[in-house]
Amino acid sequence: MKYGDGAISGKAGLLKHLQDFDAFIADKTRYENLLHVIENQFIQLDQLELINFNKGKRGVKVKISANEKPEVIFILANHNPRGTGLKKILESQEFAGYGKSQQFDLKLFVSSFADFGLHTKCMLNLSDFLQLFEK
Repeated sequence: MKYGDGAISGKAGLLKHLQDFDAFIADKTRYENLLHVIENQFIQLDQLELINFNKGKRGVKVKISANEKPEVIFILANHNPRGTGLKKILESQEFAGYGKSQQFDLKLFVSSFADFGLHTKCMLNLSDFLQLFEK
């Protein structure tokens, strides 16, 4: 979640987050441990009936696999669409490299698309998101 244009660059900017996530996911042991924690938390929330989801007829439990590519989603709120800072970051070679990562899928979401309802159809990959600047 990045709120405002001042939050997209610097020591805690978009690029720094991608660098950190890339390094984290490259450490397979740490990454698999995180997936195990997430899976257990999800199971606990389900058992406590704090979440509601379609379990199907067989009641299959959710299993998170390290073999599936995770999504890294940046939620951008209070971004000035007339500003140039975001476009410069997104078009940089280093950021573009993460847009083609083999380790994860990079998506960007502007909260004004649907407030904070994270609908998959509103999440765009880097190239599709950059096309918004042209429109």
